[in-house]
Amino acid sequence: MTTFTIAATGLSMNYMPQYIAEEQGFFDEQKLKLCSYLPDPWTKGLDDLENGQADVVLGGMWLPMIYCQNIQKYTSVAKIASKCPLVILSREKISGSFDWKNLEGKRVLVSGGDGAGHYLMTVGSAREGGADPNKIRFIHDFSTAMICDLFEKGFGDFIVVQPDTAHSMIDRQVGFNFCDLTRKGSNIPWSVYYSLPEIIEDKLVEFEKFAVGLQKGTSYLLEHGGKACSSIIKNNWPTISVEDGIKTIDLFIKEGMWTPTINIESQEVDRWQDYLILGDVLDRKIAYDKLVDNRPYLYSKIN
Repeated sequence: MTTFTIAATGLSMNYMPQYIAEEQGFFDEQKLKLCSYLPDPWTKGLDDLENGQADVVLGGMWLPMIYCQNIQKYTSVAKIASKCPLVILSREKISGSFDWKNLEGKRVLVSGGDGAGHYLMTVGSAREGGADPNKIRFIHDFSTAMICDLFEKGFGDFIVVQPDTAHSMIDRQVGFNFCDLTRKGSNIPWSVYYSLPEIIEDKLVEFEKFAVGLQKGTSYLLEHGGKACSSIIKNNWPTISVEDGIKTIDLFIKEGMWTPTINIESQEVDRWQDYLILGDVLDRKIAYDKLVDNRPYLYSKIN
């Protein structure tokens, strides 16, 4: 067994293909011992790549894009999620048909301390949906815990949160469901595995074996649905019911959270870069082959 170490930027239901691949033994079949951990803070995972304590980081592809432009070349090798799992809640129930323009003139609380993806996805989706981002009063300078506390105390008109937090707030009548970005957002490479090019080159066999296990986990999840995740949900998200967790997974499947393959599609990369340019964190688009090494995916196709 060869150890393959993942520094994950969080524990999230949209990472389910990896979790189910572990539970079903798909990595064991490849003689790969998976070691996954949550660095604190999550940015420590980048340092761990440099010092050899991690082989790959699991997180948003916005970071490799920005760093490729400015500081360090990170390369993405596989995709685990094609949709943003976040939920936007409103303080007041909004009647009528859905309209992104409802955000205009309002305070929208978006986590800033946990990464840039939440804001970038929201601003990009709003503009794509016909709203003027310049008219939305985004507040994105606080951590998730802080924006949740502020929202519950009466600050802000909308809040962007993870599904489990959204379920809790809705159950406690703190907010109302304005939209699920899984439904209303377009396909992007929301969560990917990325590493340093030299690590990929040195451990290409391990990356290829990992891709096989991850692909099998994705296929298994799409075939068997949320019920196959019951024990994983129970063990990792004790604050929500298993039934609600299964519903979330089934919704994710229905709305295309996981595509049939782990390949990072060029059109998704292109759209995500549009959002980053809109968010003023990317100056211009970067060529696909400078951001993605799809050799592990190609290996998984034939194994």
